[in-house]
This record gives sequence, C-alpha cells and structure tokens, in this order.
Amino acid sequence: MAVLRFAGDRVASLRYAARPLLFAVAWGVTNMRPVHAQDARFVEFDPAFLPAGAATVDLARFARGNPVLPGEYDVDVWLNDEWQSHGTVRFAAPSAGAEATPCIADAQLTDYGVDPSALQVAAADPCVALGTRIPSASVRFDIGQQRLDIEVPQAALARRQRGAAPVAQWDPGVTAGLLAWRAGARRTATPWRSTSSSFLAIDAGFNHGSWRLRQAGSWAAGRYSRGQAYAERQLSSMASQMRVGDIAPADDLFPPVAVRGASLSSDPRMSNDGAGWHAPRVSGVAATHATVRVTQNGVLLHEMAVPPGPFLIDELHAAARAGDLDVDIEERDGHHRRFRIPYFPVPELVSEGRDLFSVVAGRPVATRGRVSRLAQATWRHGLPHGVTSSLGWRQAGARTSLLAGAAVDTLAGAFATEAIRSAGDGSRGASWRLRHGRRWSERSVASLSLSWERGMGTTDRGAVSRGIARRYDALLQHELGNGGGSLSIALGRRVYGHAESAVEQNVAWMRSWGRAAIDASFRHSRVRDTLGVHRDVSGQIGFSMPLGVASAPLVHVAAQTARQGGALRVGLHGSSGRNDATLYSLAATTLRDSGTTLDASVSRRLGGGEVSVSVERSRLANSTALAASGGMILHAGGVTFAQRLGDSIGLVHAAGARGARLGGYSDVTVDRRGYAVVPYLTPFRWNAVDLDPTGTSLDLGIEATHRRVAPTAGAVVSLPFATQVARTRLIVVRRPDGSPLPFGAEIVDQAGRSVGVAGQGGQVFLRSNDPDDRWTARWPGDPDGRCDVRIVGSHPNASGDTQHTGVCE
Repeated sequence: MAVLRFAGDRVASLRYAARPLLFAVAWGVTNMRPVHAQDARFVEFDPAFLPAGAATVDLARFARGNPVLPGEYDVDVWLNDEWQSHGTVRFAAPSAGAEATPCIADAQLTDYGVDPSALQVAAADPCVALGTRIPSASVRFDIGQQRLDIEVPQAALARRQRGAAPVAQWDPGVTAGLLAWRAGARRTATPWRSTSSSFLAIDAGFNHGSWRLRQAGSWAAGRYSRGQAYAERQLSSMASQMRVGDIAPADDLFPPVAVRGASLSSDPRMSNDGAGWHAPRVSGVAATHATVRVTQNGVLLHEMAVPPGPFLIDELHAAARAGDLDVDIEERDGHHRRFRIPYFPVPELVSEGRDLFSVVAGRPVATRGRVSRLAQATWRHGLPHGVTSSLGWRQAGARTSLLAGAAVDTLAGAFATEAIRSAGDGSRGASWRLRHGRRWSERSVASLSLSWERGMGTTDRGAVSRGIARRYDALLQHELGNGGGSLSIALGRRVYGHAESAVEQNVAWMRSWGRAAIDASFRHSRVRDTLGVHRDVSGQIGFSMPLGVASAPLVHVAAQTARQGGALRVGLHGSSGRNDATLYSLAATTLRDSGTTLDASVSRRLGGGEVSVSVERSRLANSTALAASGGMILHAGGVTFAQRLGDSIGLVHAAGARGARLGGYSDVTVDRRGYAVVPYLTPFRWNAVDLDPTGTSLDLGIEATHRRVAPTAGAVVSLPFATQVARTRLIVVRRPDGSPLPFGAEIVDQAGRSVGVAGQGGQVFLRSNDPDDRWTARWPGDPDGRCDVRIVGSHPNASGDTQHTGVCE
C-alpha cells in the first residue's frame, strides 16, 4: 500500500491500494456504493466510457459488482457503526473465481463486543462466513475507504453502554514518568512596606504495567508540605482498584475519612453498563483570568484556568457520592473567593445481580490522634425489582459502627435510606438518613436529603459534638426551555444540639446568546453559635459580550454587593495569535472603601505549559505576580512536554509530522521529534484521537489520521501514527510517440514499491526518495505494457508549484 498526499484548501492523507486501476474501475461500476459480497446482480460495463488507452482492461470480473481479490488489506474495522480497530485483515476466496471474504476469528469478534453465546457455530477456520456463525450477520468492505463494516443483530452484542470498551481492549499504557507543576511569585508594595511570596507545587507519578505511583507536594514560605502519596493497581477480574498509601474513600455509606493505609474498592467506571451518577454543576463568574478549584471532603476534584466572565463546570463525575463541594476562585491578582455548594446525587441503584464493595484499613490522618486506627467494609448488592441493599461495618479505634440500608427506584423517583448504630468508648450512638432524587428529564434533576444523628462523634456523621445533630438539604438544577438558560437552587440547614445552627441558600442563573452571556447569583447564610448570630448576604450579576468584529475581545461588566460593601467591575478580555494562544485582560474595579483599582494580565500557552504576568495598581497597594504551569512525560522515546496532564493521557507519535494538530485540542501540536500529548482521556471508554496534518510538509504521508483507544485509569497510552516522508513530484509523462501514459498505469520504484498512479493526460502525482529519479510504469491488458520513466524537464505551473515533464521509454 502506498500513501498519497494532496494539497488544496486542506491538506489531507489518502491511502490507495496496490491495484489502483481495479479500484478506479470498481468505483465507476458501483457508482460510489460500498462493496457488498452478497450483491449478485449482473452488470455489463461498456469499456468505451474509460479514458483512452484503458480499453484493454479486462472488465469481466466486475460483472457482478466490485470484486474483492484475495490478499491482506490494511483496514479500519467497524462493528455496528462503532470503530473497533485498525490493522491487517486477510481476505480469502472460498473457491476459484469467487469473491474473497474477510477472515475474522471468533476471539476477535468477542473482543469487538459480540456476546460469545451468540456464536451459534464455533468456527475453527476464521474464514467461515459470518452469517453462518451469527444469524442475520453480514460483512461489507469499502475498498475506497479501506473500511470493513461488520453488522450483527443488537441482541448478539454483549450488554454495555455505547462507548464502553470490552475488557480485552483496555490499554494499560506504557512505562512512563509524569510530572505536573505549578509555580508563582508575587510582590506587593504599600506605603508602609513591601512583601514577597512564592510557591511551587509538584505532582509526580510513575507508571509500569498496571501499577500507578503518585506523589504530590508543595513548597511555600520555605517549607515543604506533603500531599497525597500512594500506589494503585487495577484488578480487571474484580472490576476494582487496589491502593496503598493515602486514601479518601468515595463510598457515601459512611462519612469519608482520609486514611493512610490500604484499600480495595469497586470502580464503577469499569462496568459495561456505564454505571455512574449525576454530575453536579458549578457556575460562577471570574473577575480576571483565574484558577477555579473544586474540592470535596478535602480532595481536589477539578482545577481549570478560566478567562474573565462566566464559567460552568458540569463534568465532576469524580464527585461520586455525597459531600459538599468547596469552590475556590483564585483571581490573577492572588485574591480568593470561596463558596460552598451542598451536593448529594440521585441515590445510586445497582443493577440486578451486581455487587459494589469497598474495604479500607489504616490510620486516619485528620483526627489529631483521637483515633489511632480505622477499618471499614461496605457492600451493595442489586436485587430484583429495582431494589439495592447495603451493608457496612466500621471500626474506629474502640468504636464499632454497623450500617444497613436500602434503595429503590419508583415512578416518584429514587429513594435511599441508611441507618447506623455505633457503640464503644463508653457511649452509644445512632444516625438515620433519607435521600430522594428525581430526574424529570435530561435537563432537570432534584434531590432532597434528611439526616438525624445522636452521639455519633466526629468519625461518623461529622457532628461537632456527641449531642443531637440534624441536617436538611435540597437541590434543584434545571435547564430552562427555549434558550432560557440554566437555573440552580440549593437550600441547606444544619442544627447541632440546641446552641448551634447554620442556614445557607444559593440561587444562580446563567444564560448565553452566542458569545454573550449573563450570570446572576444570590447567596445568603446565617450562622448561630455561642458568640451570637452572624449573617452574610451577597449578590452578583455579570454580563459579557463581544465588541462586534471578528475575533473581537469581550467586554465584561460585573456588579457585586455584600454586607461589607459593593463593587463594580468593568473589563476587557480576549485572545489573539494562532489557536488563541495569548489571553489578555484589562479592567477597573471600584470599591466603596478603597477607591478604584486597575489591573491587567496577559498569559500565553506554550508547547510545554503556560506562563502569565499580572499587575494591579490602587491607591493602597501595587502588586506584580508571575505564574507558570506545565507538565512533562518521560518515556522510552525521551521527554515530551505538555501544557497540562490529566488522569489518563495519550502519547501521540507521528514521525516527521511536526506542527500537526490534534483534533479537539487546537492548541496541542506535534513537536520536532514527532510527539504530542493528549492531556485528557476517559478511562475504560473509547476515545477518538484524530491527527490534522494541516500545515505540515507535502512530503509527509500519513497512513491513517484516526486512532481509537480505551485507556485504563491513570494510563499513558501510546498512539502511534504510521507516517512516510518522501519527496513529492507532479510529473506529466509522455510515451515516445507523444501519447500520454495509459490511465491507471502504476508507477513503481526500483524496489518494486508502488509510488504513484497515472491519471488523466498522463499526470502522475509521485512520492519517492529514489536517488536515481528513474521508475517503471506498468499496466495490464497489453503484452508490451511496460516502460521506464525518467524526468527530462521542469517548469512552474499556474499555482506556483514545480511541474516536471517525463518520458516513458
């Protein structure tokens, strides 16, 4: 198989087969239809329609459709319109003169997602017709697209969510080291003094096989603070993850407690039915280029850089179970704005016959020595009729807690309840919780949670005393119809004993019109403790819109009010450069007490990270801040830098494709060594990765620009793209009598490799590195259908490219 490269409005890669004349004629015979092995219709093709010089081609083989000749073909395999793999497939003819059919083994079909029980006939020979093995199954091969489509009845497929990959096709990745970092420095000067600060945060990791090693830490104020450190391994046979080190249990049956020890827990992401949970939504408005961090129970769930204006985060699937979300908006000038979103998902129901378990043992790290050890085990089991049962056990020091619960799905929504009894340490305790969730449509979900406890202590329900504690929470998230935007309402009340209580109410609304958007929010909190009653009321409304020209910056206006005072901010922010790699902002903020503050910032994404600088000026202080972030992967091919690193990562390798972009990641390009990093992949699901060769050399040929991979959690998967670098030429070849080469004549180099094919008027687009610039042209149907090609002249054509003149003798 050879590779052709064409230039036009968009440079692309085109594969063509080793028999170009047959394929060209087949295209005319079938009128651009895919090849069907079952198509037995007789067609007689008139050779008069072929270009001059091709009338000697034997067309009898096309009488019953587009034939597939025996041999090996490099194809993309699709099952029921889902891409499965790319590779070589052998085609064999069952008898002399018959059309060749693909040879696909039963094991391959199982890997593609066919239920083994659907194979009614076990075929020792992979070339046995698929329809014989699976009733109503069929195969068709599109020669022009090099695409092999397998169609089987839906009932013959293993039950799995669309996009879920079979276990046999999970990719554990390659051995690699990972390093992500963030650094910053800030200097502030006031009329009285000047201060400086800096920090460096490092997330390091190492992958080998199914093992994942991770270590996080940071330096600030001359001190090092250690973050999470653990080793994790996937156990595919148990659909679970084993971890040793720092653990934050995700199961919501017991309140989460950070533990340093060991755990073995089911991973719902590994299930074929795509079991998961409703993802919470976090929305707000950034005043500058800011960093938004979302944590749950002290665990960082999501971190992202946002430009000034409204932002929305709705992919927090790692939030898993119940627990308030703490949102921290760190502005470019170093100021922090924090708020909390009460969150509890629709109660999770386990499919009938399925189990979810978790076992944890170790030493709690946040109890200040009150509890020296903790062991915990939980189990969920799916029962018939949409019922799920739950059991749990926890030993925290001398205190033992037992849990029993159930969940059921009804027409009125899903209900879940759990009860805990605890004893030890000279006291007894009890707690009870009821949750209800209902999803009216894909656009609307609501939840309600009620809990009560007595004498549980800080290691169970998080109460601040051993008295009575009650909590009520309600959450509504709704996408308004007819472009009305999204509405979120959260209400919460917590009562501890008789002296302490807290009430929090949050309402937020967001709507966009193209690039213009409006965001409004209101928050009210009331806390009563032994020192009295504390109220906090704040509101914010923001509006942003483009200035009206192409690639225009956006103007952003935001007004905030609170008991401490109000603020009005007017700013301008936008982007420039290739792929909008440079971000900038300029704004003025008026505060009631401190007057007007001016701030400006600029940031730029580079191949190995992002750098930014910001300044702020006011009558009280002047400050300057620098920040940088990035990542790198150490692998067998060397070191590759990345702007950011997610959980599962793709390592693209396309030799000679410097400057090619990755589809969906316009700011990620292939480096000079042919490597690029896909920063985010979804584990245990099919991820499509496309290589866009726009802007690369015409001498580069890419065999296939599409790959698909299903990584395991935390994996660095290799994504090689086969490339060929060869000199390209456009040659008009004439025979000694002045006639052009026959249409469809194949051009081969001295090693017999196909490097071009003759088109209309003897034009040949040829790719070859042959140092002698001599090739051979050959065509069938003519005893003397062979001649030697050499270049005899060159001149520029109308498009400015060099066109060569060749002679075939």
